[in-house]
Amino acid sequence: MNKYALAVVPMALLFTGAAHAEAKVTAYGRVLYNMISDDTSDNIYFGRHEFAESNIGLKGSVDYDGLTIGAQLEIGLNEGVSNLLQNGSNGRNRIQEITVAGTFGKVRLGTGESTTYIISDVDQSGTWLSDPLGMSSRFGSTRRGPSGESQTPLVQSQSIFNERILYESPKVFGGGQFSGQLGEDNSYEVAFKYLQDGWRFNVWHADFGDGDNDSDPQANIDGNPTPGFFGAENGSGVLLGYKHDSGVNLTAVYGTADLLDGGSRDYLNWKLGYSMDKHAVSISMGTFDSEDAMGVDGAEHQRTTLAYHFIPLGGVRFWLQATTGDTDDQESFNAFAAGGMVKF
Repeated sequence: MNKYALAVVPMALLFTGAAHAEAKVTAYGRVLYNMISDDTSDNIYFGRHEFAESNIGLKGSVDYDGLTIGAQLEIGLNEGVSNLLQNGSNGRNRIQEITVAGTFGKVRLGTGESTTYIISDVDQSGTWLSDPLGMSSRFGSTRRGPSGESQTPLVQSQSIFNERILYESPKVFGGGQFSGQLGEDNSYEVAFKYLQDGWRFNVWHADFGDGDNDSDPQANIDGNPTPGFFGAENGSGVLLGYKHDSGVNLTAVYGTADLLDGGSRDYLNWKLGYSMDKHAVSISMGTFDSEDAMGVDGAEHQRTTLAYHFIPLGGVRFWLQATTGDTDDQESFNAFAAGGMVKF
């Protein structure tokens, strides 16, 4: 299908409006940057990750005969990691989809955040955006580190940039929801999330299909084609979290992945946080292990991150983050990040 027409045509229909329906249209965006210094770079550089880049977007919906029909187009203005000397742009369409919602749930057709990415990227600390180095309770990568030190227990399928059809159920069991999607190259993802009374429980499984991430655009953006870096065949994970009325919260995540080269990876992350009013702080720790196709254990990698998040007013955020990491028989990795975001 034509990826541009997928969202642009329905969006145009929404804007012109149906004869007996009123369209609701919203424009939005954000500008986000991090300045990072670490052991791997001689210079301060700007750092971003998949879902923490500047973007602009447009979305709209029309209510008709018990259904809500909508469309969304969002463009990431500059993704990946670059230093101060890099002038190239990595802009790309991030979300372009049609949605139909009703009593049956919601169906989404197009490109956008994949099911397991949404489910796995949750923590309740209020410091998620403070983490350009990838050490929050997200089921993703710890990207930065000296050569050979970075471990990637499970990198999500970049189905967020592939066409797919996604279904989200109505609420079940009070605060639960089932979701699943079918994507390009016979990939699929299924998940269940539950959130009620401060408790959060998520479980998911992803199979990356025939494509096996070989043509993953993010690999080109990061310039890191290392075998297995985006080479997971499938992966599963579980997340458990609790947030008290006082603002104290804890999130723990465990996940595994089978790799294309016959190896496997697993990791355990936990994150203790406190959020109240304009301030949030968290400390997170993670242990990542790997095993090659012959069953030989790889080096164990550990990271600890301390993050602070400040929201002076709605739509404006600032943060600081310090990360230290160690890998068996290798020198430690240390980094410091300062960043901010204006959202409109």
